[in-house]
Amino acid sequence: MSPPRRRTQEERTAATHERLLQATFASLVELGYARTSTPEVQRRSGVSRGALLHHIPTRADLVTAAVDCVFDRQLAEYRESLAGLSMDADDRAAEAIELLWTKLSGDTFYAWLELIVAARTEPVLLERVRVLTRRFDQNAADVREEMFPPPEESNPYYKVAVAFGFATLIGLGVTRIYEDEHRQRKVIEPLKMLARMVDPAGG
Repeated sequence: MSPPRRRTQEERTAATHERLLQATFASLVELGYARTSTPEVQRRSGVSRGALLHHIPTRADLVTAAVDCVFDRQLAEYRESLAGLSMDADDRAAEAIELLWTKLSGDTFYAWLELIVAARTEPVLLERVRVLTRRFDQNAADVREEMFPPPEESNPYYKVAVAFGFATLIGLGVTRIYEDEHRQRKVIEPLKMLARMVDPAGG
């Protein structure tokens, strides 16, 4: 047998970076932003302090890079899931709402929420959060138009439908912290009805 191939410097660097991102994200979810410190990330990742500072110099860079990485993965999963939605007009919009709800009520959402709240009083973090939000919004819009093309006939509700759906589900995601899902279902089910009304395939 030939000896195992040694990793290149680029591969080792990428692996270290990934360990730091995963450790940071896990800390955000489990401990929150205030307790996600560089020593905590160093402990979780097993990376030396010097290596941590070399890869990601500041705490704001660390936490935003971690969530950015996870959002990229979530967007890819969202795109893949949407591609497998039923093409039945009555079911497709409802399935999309359910899918979006699962994406906005999991670990990624709550890590993102930690950053949003912290950014209110931290200008440097706020700017990074703005950049991430704009990029995610654009990517989400691209996915929407790819899976749900605009209607041929003008529909004044089409352009605002996704923004309204996101805003509603984000608000429900916050209330999920202190309420059970039964009360949220009272909003999600009507939201599905509204989604069907603006689905171009629903006519």
